[in-house]
Amino acid sequence: MLPVAAIFSKLCIALQQHNIVLLSAPPGAGKSTYLPLQLLQHSDFSHKKIVMLEPRRLAVKTIAHYIASQLGESVGQTVGYKIRHDSKTSADTRLLIVTEGILTGMLQQDPTLENVDLLIFDEFHERSLHADLGLAFCLEVQQLRSDLKLLLMSATMDTDKLSQQLSAAVVQSEGRSYPVVINYVTPTNSAVALQSAAIAIKALQQHQGSILVFLPGQAEINQAAQHLSQHLAQHSAEQQSHQSTQQSLTTNVQVHALLGSMTLAQQQAAIAAPSTGQRKIVLATNLAQTSLTIEGITVVIDSGLYRRARFDPRQGITILETVPISQAAAIQRSGRAGRLSPGVCYRIDTAEKWQRRAAFDPAEIEIAELTQLRLDVASWGAQVSDLNWLTAPTKAAITVAEQLLQQLGLMDSNGRQTALGVSAGQLATDPRLAAMLLHAKQLEQQGQVGAAGLGCLLAALLEDSRVLSGDLYQQLTRIKSTLPQQWQQALALSRQLGCKITPMLPLELVPILLLRAFPDRLAKRRGHGYQLASGIGAALKDNDALQQQPWLVVIHLQLYAQRNIIYHAVSIALEQVLTDWHSELSWHTVTGWDDSKGRFYAEQQLNFGCCRLATKPQPLSLTAAEKQQAWLNYITNNGLDCLTWSDSAQQLMARQKLLLQFQAKQNWPAVSEQALLADLPLWLGPALSSINKRQQLADMPLYQYLMQRLDYGQQQQMAMLVPTHWQTPTGSKVLINYLAEGGPRISVRVQEMYGQTSSPTLLQGQLAITVELLSPGRQPLQLTQDLSSFWQNSWQEVRKEMRGRYPKHFWPEQPAQATPTTKTKKAMLR
Repeated sequence: MLPVAAIFSKLCIALQQHNIVLLSAPPGAGKSTYLPLQLLQHSDFSHKKIVMLEPRRLAVKTIAHYIASQLGESVGQTVGYKIRHDSKTSADTRLLIVTEGILTGMLQQDPTLENVDLLIFDEFHERSLHADLGLAFCLEVQQLRSDLKLLLMSATMDTDKLSQQLSAAVVQSEGRSYPVVINYVTPTNSAVALQSAAIAIKALQQHQGSILVFLPGQAEINQAAQHLSQHLAQHSAEQQSHQSTQQSLTTNVQVHALLGSMTLAQQQAAIAAPSTGQRKIVLATNLAQTSLTIEGITVVIDSGLYRRARFDPRQGITILETVPISQAAAIQRSGRAGRLSPGVCYRIDTAEKWQRRAAFDPAEIEIAELTQLRLDVASWGAQVSDLNWLTAPTKAAITVAEQLLQQLGLMDSNGRQTALGVSAGQLATDPRLAAMLLHAKQLEQQGQVGAAGLGCLLAALLEDSRVLSGDLYQQLTRIKSTLPQQWQQALALSRQLGCKITPMLPLELVPILLLRAFPDRLAKRRGHGYQLASGIGAALKDNDALQQQPWLVVIHLQLYAQRNIIYHAVSIALEQVLTDWHSELSWHTVTGWDDSKGRFYAEQQLNFGCCRLATKPQPLSLTAAEKQQAWLNYITNNGLDCLTWSDSAQQLMARQKLLLQFQAKQNWPAVSEQALLADLPLWLGPALSSINKRQQLADMPLYQYLMQRLDYGQQQQMAMLVPTHWQTPTGSKVLINYLAEGGPRISVRVQEMYGQTSSPTLLQGQLAITVELLSPGRQPLQLTQDLSSFWQNSWQEVRKEMRGRYPKHFWPEQPAQATPTTKTKKAMLR
């Protein structure tokens, strides 16, 4: 009996009494297979419909086939599944297993989920975008349908935190994982793929069964596979040459890759049980971390790394980065070795460093690009702030998503779907490609024969940029024979769009259609690189055939070695941009300051984002508002260094940085260059309308204008917490240097600090000021943040030297008890 059987009655009671239940059960407990089957047959759900969400396509099909076989049925009867471009279901289906994105579509089509009684979120610890979004929608549905039940399941989710956020009941299963011995292997200088492969080779000799190796991505999997194949082939040849009568432990070993980009058939072959007498080494990404049981695995080798996509809102691009996994993920990985028998896990790490790993991986909503999510929220008829999120999406990522959706024509300035956006939401593809498909359909209706079919082919290729290689135009003409999976996707899209894919493709439309998908990536040649419409710079790879093209549409770019590298692009003629976008482009007047000529200029510009398409002269007669805008443009383009920063202005910024650091919860204005430029029209703009010369700009009193960013209360608080001066015991006011290396510092003659046993502080004692003690001739003697220690330890040496150099001054043996002074001994006696 599987472990979850022991808590099944408790779970049913929890589902009767609560709308939301959390089930925590270790790997192998049967939560993904046994539990749904038992719920189907339980009286509480015997005539009801259950939908179970799985994060991966392979898990959906594998689990559906397994549960259906337990019922003695084929998939599509009582148990069905639905994934993108593939489904097996019928009117009799009561357990529907789907990928998380399918649920979002179901909710959009039926916002009350009228025919669903229980929703199961499996492997919820992964916190994918669709899982978080689906849950946020379902929490709203429950306000209309109190009978809808939600069951969230995982082996490693933070049940304490989730139960508080969701007011959910918690059911724990002890599980039945077999013991797994953890061995730590110190990382070497070798590539992680080669070290993992070397451990796998040793494990073949030392352990029975098959081996699962977790690696960050395809590049490492390919490297490890090549190393293993060469070793196994060499070993097999050596065995044959020696005519050994004993079978080697490394013969009959199969090496399989397991990647999300593989076809389902390839993935199923990787997880299938090896033939009798065979062993396998499966090289996998996170795809094998949860939900799947790979037959025969007794050894896990964990590289401790994974590859994730992190969106950079500032640049508007997604960065692929290799990062350490969390402790929860590592526990999931090691559990793969103990599903069916005792096992062993080799972690490429040290036990001490492993303890310092993050407890959980970040939710995808914290680091991902959110364009699809934002469109789904708009389609739901809500704003982002309306929904109850477990983790709220970042404001920066939402802002970028809304800007892109407006460029695509799918959202208006109020955050609501346009008519085009509604149509895009009905297509089973992401917003960029949906916008392209709808424009292709419009071109077809305008007489461009084959445009819609071409759009479908492009969308199928672009759904996974990893299939892009070489000449895009050749790939389009050969897709049917060389990329059958993408061809089937194109056919599915053409059915949705209501068009046919014609043999004669209008390839001249490729750049026009791509620009509709990537309007933020129109690129204009600039120097040795390109300026993108989004405002960022990028460069083609060395020796790229497109190097001399003046205009590009960038399909795929990545950050590499601190540079944005264009990996795939097509050239586009300026005339194509002007013709296809003529109704959406408009001339506007731009004013500015020309440093080389020392005067203002005005011109009309036709811009596509940050790319200037054309200009024409404009008569120069500037109003005060236009002068102001000219200087704002000048400062924004040249940065704040084009202004003259007095010492007082720099000190003010340093004081504010301390306030931001030590009083993070207070509403102090940000002082980064980005923040100052963003607020430039408010704090400096009003003064710019009367500036007529560059020297006048240089002479502006920045301190005065920067202080105006603070209200009266903030100015008073700043003066108290981080004052400009510190008063010595003798009454002198000493300037505090907030720009000094090591933090705020005062320079004061040592005699004025007599009797001072504690060091001066800022921020109500939170930060000690560094004291630079000076001789009577104002030469540096000592730096200290601990006056008491200085008097006790270093003073006698300093005193000895000072008495010889300045005999007329007072040098007490016990300075902590002496009276501070600025006078000589003779003057003190008067």
